[in-house]
Amino acid sequence: MSADALSLRPAAHPNGFGSILMDRGPMVRVMTEPSEILREEHEVIQHLLHVLTAMAERVDRGEAVARADVDDVLEIVVKFADECHHAKEEKALFPALRLASPQEGAALVHRLEGDHEAGRHLVAAMRSESPAAESGDPKARSQFAKDARSYAALLTRHIDAETEQLFPLVERALPAKERAALADEFDRIEREETGAGVHEKYEGTIHRLADRYVHAAAHAR
Repeated sequence: MSADALSLRPAAHPNGFGSILMDRGPMVRVMTEPSEILREEHEVIQHLLHVLTAMAERVDRGEAVARADVDDVLEIVVKFADECHHAKEEKALFPALRLASPQEGAALVHRLEGDHEAGRHLVAAMRSESPAAESGDPKARSQFAKDARSYAALLTRHIDAETEQLFPLVERALPAKERAALADEFDRIEREETGAGVHEKYEGTIHRLADRYVHAAAHAR
């Protein structure tokens, strides 16, 4: 196996995603509702999950996945999905919701935080498995593919839960003034703790990887 390619064991499609169109321009942040900000970021994460899934599907056809592309995906998962998006939830939204809704809200937050931790374990595992998978170790390739599929499925369910349960509860439990303050805090977290424009920074990379793995696969069908 070449030094710049990572082969994964053929695997079933984890979440039923089909092709994806990423034809919108750079995002403009004009929203004052925290749920709107998180929904926008969910779109970026879903695009990334399409790419991760398409990488496994490419291997199903006996093709290699470039190691550099795997590294790019995992970097965006860590720097955007976790250190930016999840940080906004865990440092700002979740504590506010626990106070405003000590039963329903606290129970939901506990479950969502569990998803975050499970995702971090899967990402750490994928990073650990990458070198052996690159070298051609069958067990490492198989485990890497399994963890990639598990991560995509986990985040898909997690996003669905936030869309269907978290966001409506936020609008019911938190007054408009507090929601506006949370949106301001989201901006502060991104600007001061994770760096302004984190999602915009990775948009180009996601577009490039989608062209290589998702769109190319769709055109080949």
